[in-house]
Amino acid sequence: MPVPADGEAFASWVDRTAVAMGLSPGLAARALGLEYRTNDRVPALFGILPTPASLDSLRTTTGLQADVVETMHLSRYDGTILNFNALHPGYDKPLEHLLGKQWLQLTGSRACPHCLARSDVWPLWWRLGIAAVCPDHRCLLIDNCPACGIALRRGANNTPGTLLRRTHATLDLRECGNRQPNPGRPRNPTVCRQRIADTPTLPVPEALVAIQRRALAIAEGAAAQLAGQSATGSDWFAALRFIAALARLVVHDDELAALPDAAAHALAAVRDARHARREQFARGGVPDPGAGPSTAAEVAAILALAAPVVDAPDRNSGPSYLAMWASRLAKDRVARYHKSDPLRHLQRPMVMDEMMAATIPPHRRHIADDAVPASTLAFRHIPQRLDPGDYHEFLAAHLPGAHVNNGRHIASLALARHAGAETWAQASQALGLPARSRKTYARILQRTPEPEAFWEAVRALAARMTDRGLIDYQARRTALSSLREVPGRALALILKPTGQLLTWQRRRHAAGWLWEHLTGGQAADAPTYAEGWDGIKAASVAFARSRFHAELPQEAGHALLSWGRQWLASSGVR
Repeated sequence: MPVPADGEAFASWVDRTAVAMGLSPGLAARALGLEYRTNDRVPALFGILPTPASLDSLRTTTGLQADVVETMHLSRYDGTILNFNALHPGYDKPLEHLLGKQWLQLTGSRACPHCLARSDVWPLWWRLGIAAVCPDHRCLLIDNCPACGIALRRGANNTPGTLLRRTHATLDLRECGNRQPNPGRPRNPTVCRQRIADTPTLPVPEALVAIQRRALAIAEGAAAQLAGQSATGSDWFAALRFIAALARLVVHDDELAALPDAAAHALAAVRDARHARREQFARGGVPDPGAGPSTAAEVAAILALAAPVVDAPDRNSGPSYLAMWASRLAKDRVARYHKSDPLRHLQRPMVMDEMMAATIPPHRRHIADDAVPASTLAFRHIPQRLDPGDYHEFLAAHLPGAHVNNGRHIASLALARHAGAETWAQASQALGLPARSRKTYARILQRTPEPEAFWEAVRALAARMTDRGLIDYQARRTALSSLREVPGRALALILKPTGQLLTWQRRRHAAGWLWEHLTGGQAADAPTYAEGWDGIKAASVAFARSRFHAELPQEAGHALLSWGRQWLASSGVR
């Protein structure tokens, strides 16, 4: 029984086991005890997610532990490039319905002929949607057999995912092995004997190899960065999917000129086919622009175009073509998509919106949404709640009947829409509002007496904030997230003139007070309240917090605010 190789795909191990047993892969899967359900030719969730029944049988028949088997399935990448939240071991419906838009190959695999020349092992990552380049041999992976033209490891008799059950000769894992129907002898299909190792390959630039290595590392859980900021693996790949979808819609040939010829031609063909289908099926039938790439060459083009975007040092340093793409998309929304955003259903991190905010207009669902994106004000410059003075001067008159606290929230969300957020939900997310505090104020805003006057006031407020100097509230939130309490020595000097005693509770309430006054957020959301309070009930903590805020004299507040600003400066925040 062969030992699973590091990074090997489960289907590859089953094939090697079948050779060792002298059986076809289908009979070997039965002998191993893999679970079968409605389709007796394909094991349940084969290569995607191991079922409990298959794990138990493999432990009995081979001694393989569950963790070893799990690493050979695509579920290994769940949480980074893949999202299997809706998939469970009991799922028995066609996987195309659930995973059709995931960046993976449900059946088949790409391959590197040079790797297969020295080993029978097919790595698992060759089945990922980002598989484009072999980092070891610096060549483009192949998708189809050059002899039969069928996708590699597609399945027996050209049926996706089906395991071969009958064979009159030992399976050769270095041959294509695809079966095609033979009209003259239906029970003996034609076998493709093309040796994969003999397939010619195309070399790729070192820069493409580098981005492929990084994408694979992030898929495995390595640290990721977007525009100079730390990001999760899922956000990194969400940005990659968004860039791919945008390129398929609006990329121009001159922007593809710097790419390898095969990659440029592949992406141009996808773009042209999509445009042709849109003209033919004006009311639908066009593939989702966020779907997984169909060829290694297309993946190579996407990775090459995405590298300058994800590697930008900050949100204002993206490649020049990103702004041009945004401008073209804005025009296409009017000309082809009836002003709706064709990418509105595609999840993407807010950093992508921020990088394109200067050119993407907000989605116009109501006259009150007719905001013009700002050219300088960014999400990070907007507090979670607008300063009371600014609110009363600019926007209070346009929100009659709104509570001041809600009105300040509405004003900040409106500024975020002005800065480029396409929806109120995106505006809430862009300002870092906790999930429980995220609200949609569209209905309130739609009842404003004069929506156009409201947005004019928003633009005037944004100009005022820019003129007097923008504040990086996001940097403040990041820095203050580590301030759980104000040092006793500093707070004692602040409280001494008030006659209040220094307690550990007041030190923590003071940290919450600073969070509210320096970030514009709610004191209740300050990090100091996220931790336990030595068994004190939440209601008691909330009461003490409101009392601290109410009883803190104005002079002490000024002194505490001055200390907080000095603390931010010492942390590198202006």
